[in-house]
Parts: sequence; structure tokens; C-alpha cells
Amino acid sequence: MRKKTRIIANWKMNPASLAEAKVLFAQTKKEGSKFDKVETIICPPSLYLGLFAHTGTTRVSLGAQDGFYANGARATGQVSPEMLADVGVSYCIVGHSERRAFGETDDVVAKKTLAVLKEGMNAVLCIGEQVRDVDGHYFGVLKNQLKDSLMGVQKKWLPGLIVAYEPVWAIGKSARDAMKPRDIHEMAIFIQKVLTDMYDPTSASSIPLLYGGSAEEGNTSPILTEGCVSGLLVGHASLDVKKFSKMIKAANAV
Repeated sequence: MRKKTRIIANWKMNPASLAEAKVLFAQTKKEGSKFDKVETIICPPSLYLGLFAHTGTTRVSLGAQDGFYANGARATGQVSPEMLADVGVSYCIVGHSERRAFGETDDVVAKKTLAVLKEGMNAVLCIGEQVRDVDGHYFGVLKNQLKDSLMGVQKKWLPGLIVAYEPVWAIGKSARDAMKPRDIHEMAIFIQKVLTDMYDPTSASSIPLLYGGSAEEGNTSPILTEGCVSGLLVGHASLDVKKFSKMIKAANAV
């Protein structure tokens, strides 16, 4: 049986009100429920997670944008993995580029990844280079980022791991100016090679790879087919239900 394509809606710090969040969630869930070959994962701000507790289906899942690396810790303002799991969160983004920009290190990301996996959720580990230099040093940056962010994650935890490649330099651009599918494919091959060296070929090939970085309805199909990835991590486009629905529909047709 074909594995479902995963399309993640990362709302970031949106929308501004509970009322808007309820409407956006309901509309997105309705659209996502129409397609059987796609799993739509909705990741609202943590403040809104309780609104949508245990509302996941086989086609639409609830996700978190971040989580802490310990349960029951003295960590004011943080949300623990067990709290997320208790409200029905099945996916948790870790190491997003915006979190890393705030100073989150690979060591912290590794702790979060392992904590999420141990709690029985899927960890969406984000990696990506800041710049793409002509000498190819970004390959080394990505390799080290991936290895360090998976420090301590043993093979037994890999069934819950998803890697999201999000080149920082490509985020926020239009589909026309975003990373080309052939280049995404090249990076997908490289990332799988690193994972193979870390674990083994079978384990590496079982880890889904998503792409994030100016993914829109216009480039969804080429990224998934020519880029050879298993899904998308979508930012601003996920806040427009019509546009996001077109992306899910395109993914379902791949």
C-alpha cells in the first residue's frame, strides 16, 4: 500500500484570535478530509491546541509547532511532550529554522527530537542551510546539522522520524523564485546518503523527507514528483484555505 503524502500546515504565530483559529481549522479539516492519498497535519500555535484536542482523523492530524525536551520540568512557559500527546497531538515540529534563529542549538534539537519520539509522536526534524555558497560548503553544514540533531536517536525510534529540508535562503519567496525541483532532488539524495551512513540503507529509506521553503499551489506537483520528496512543510500558504486546498488536491493526484 502506498504511503500517504504528508502536507503540514505550519500556521506559525497565526491567526490573531480564537475565533479565526476555529474557522481556519474547521475549513482546513474539511478540505483535508476529502483526499485519501494525503495526510494533512495542522499545526496551530500551542495556545490553540486545546481547542482542537482529539479531533484528528485518518486523513487530518493535529500537530504542534514545538515542544520541550522533558516532562514535569521547571521550565516556565514551555509545553512538555506528555502534554502534547495528552491532547491528541501526533506530530511535533522540532528545530524549525525560526527556532534555530532564536538560538536553539543542535543539542537542544536532539533532546527535543528524542523526547517527542519517546512520547509516541512523530518528530518532524527541520534542517536547512542559511546560504548556498558556490563552493558547496553547505553540504558539510547540512551533514553536521543532521548528525548533531539526531544525536542519541537510536534505530528503534526511527519509525516516528520525519526529516523536513527547509533551505532558509528559499523561505518567503514566490514559487517562481523558490528552489528548483531538480535541486531539491539532489538534496534528497544527499540527505538519504547521510542517514544511510548514520544508520543503514533500509532505515534511511524508511524515513520520509519533506520539503519546506516557498511551497505553493503552483509548484506542489513538481516538487513532489521531480523533487522526489514525501510531502511538504507549508508556511504562509496554509493560512489561505483555497490555496492550501489546491496544494492538497495536487498532492493527492501525484
